[in-house]
Amino acid sequence: MADFDAHTLIGDDNRDVMFLRDMIEESEKAEIERKQKHKARIAGEIFDEEEKGKGGEDGGIDAWLTDIQEKDSQLRRQQEQRSASFGALPPVRNSSNTKKKVQVGPSDVEKQKAEEKNSRKVDENGVPKHQKYYQYDYFKEWDKFDVDNELKRIEEEEKKQEEYKNFAKETADPFEDLSDPSETYKVEGMTPLERRLAAQREKEKGNECMKCGETNAASIYYSKSLELSPGNHLVLGNRAQAYIGMHCFLQAEMDCDQALAIEPSYTKAYYRRAVACKEQGKYAQAISDLEALLGKEPEHKLAETLLLECRRKNDAKQKEEAEKKRREEEKARYDAAPRRKIAIQEVEDDEDSEDECDDDDGLDKGAMDAARESVRLKKEEEERLLKVEAAKRKKDEGNAAVKSKDFAAAARHYAAALKILPEAETQERCLIYSNRAHVHLQTGEHQKAADDCTKALEANPQWAKAHHRRGVALGGLGRYGEALEALETALKLESDSKQTVNEIRRLRKLQQDAKGRPAAAPAGKRVQIVEIDSDEEDEEGGD
Repeated sequence: MADFDAHTLIGDDNRDVMFLRDMIEESEKAEIERKQKHKARIAGEIFDEEEKGKGGEDGGIDAWLTDIQEKDSQLRRQQEQRSASFGALPPVRNSSNTKKKVQVGPSDVEKQKAEEKNSRKVDENGVPKHQKYYQYDYFKEWDKFDVDNELKRIEEEEKKQEEYKNFAKETADPFEDLSDPSETYKVEGMTPLERRLAAQREKEKGNECMKCGETNAASIYYSKSLELSPGNHLVLGNRAQAYIGMHCFLQAEMDCDQALAIEPSYTKAYYRRAVACKEQGKYAQAISDLEALLGKEPEHKLAETLLLECRRKNDAKQKEEAEKKRREEEKARYDAAPRRKIAIQEVEDDEDSEDECDDDDGLDKGAMDAARESVRLKKEEEERLLKVEAAKRKKDEGNAAVKSKDFAAAARHYAAALKILPEAETQERCLIYSNRAHVHLQTGEHQKAADDCTKALEANPQWAKAHHRRGVALGGLGRYGEALEALETALKLESDSKQTVNEIRRLRKLQQDAKGRPAAAPAGKRVQIVEIDSDEEDEEGGD
């Protein structure tokens, strides 16, 4: 057996091994400390005021740390019990190996490559070669240069860069990885503390989506957090901000109402509710919220700017309403005034008597003109009402034909209704155009459906169903970019529409397939469009 001295055991390689082992141990300790601090921070954020007050103000940091350790041990016990209930599980791979194998120095392959490289630098006798360069060597190197290969390499690099840019432009579908909390978590078997921790994670996901501008996905994550742990005013306020970004102002106002009912001192909810009310035209309520906010935070510059704008618009709205009320009162007084019949007879007379009549009866002539104008206006109003009623009857006949699947008759009835209906009845025309677009989609006339949806949106640009049907029609025409834009607009106006989400996914898949095919689809190919909503629901959405 060979003997070893102490200085041979402590070589450079062993020093490296010991140094790496110490570094690994220190990094593991630092990771454990970081995890413990992270758990303490999360627990400190989600504990409510009652749990914080259990230790008392005199307990200090010691009581707080004790509470954290108890919660941590409680979570560990619950996890062990849950694991035991599912039976014994195999150990984690390589968990029993206490010693970590660390490679020190170059590998055998690297040593072999280094030896081959060094062998090329010496001659047969082992003497290093001295490279000599002459002027003609420079031209020889240029003779070896292959222009075609270099151009091919440059083209490949440009193609790769273009592919990378196109890949970066593609946005991920925010609805693919989203699921119901009951499917993601076993809510029934979770303790209150686990539910709060899971709700905190969902809230953080929503915050990250808000930073990236993905308001649709953020609202869904915030909804998950509220389902796991209801009554969190901060999550309600965050979801209200997401709804504002999606132009769902009524939902944002409702979330702010709930947040302020839970925590009246939550000032951000006042500002967000004011923004939602201002967009809905509720200027008085917005002014009230902003004044309450400035009473608590006088330095809020955004609130001051928004308050001035709301006051200006509220004054203009009040003037318009007062003018409208005045006109209605004048019309009511005119309609209630007594009438008397006047016989008009033409009399031929000389100029003197005619001038005499003009001088004596000038006032009566003005009254006669006003009476004639009143009769004309009243007659026009009666004709307009009759036309509107006739158009509504035709529209009802068209709706009945749609229910009986007689789309040709429905299209005729809707066309007759549009022909009778006056141009001023924009809201009613919007409904009829949308219903006829539904008929065109069922018959496969996508261009006509897109045209009718465009006319409907001219009357009501905020109607989500018209945007949805226009997107379906454009998708049937193969114009996927415009179709996706219309469907995304519909989703912003109506965020809980699963039908719109499914249509977006379908068109994105078709768009990707179309990019992969070099040839266009054959002419005359029809696409079956199926819609779930009925026409009665469309009329409610348009009102």
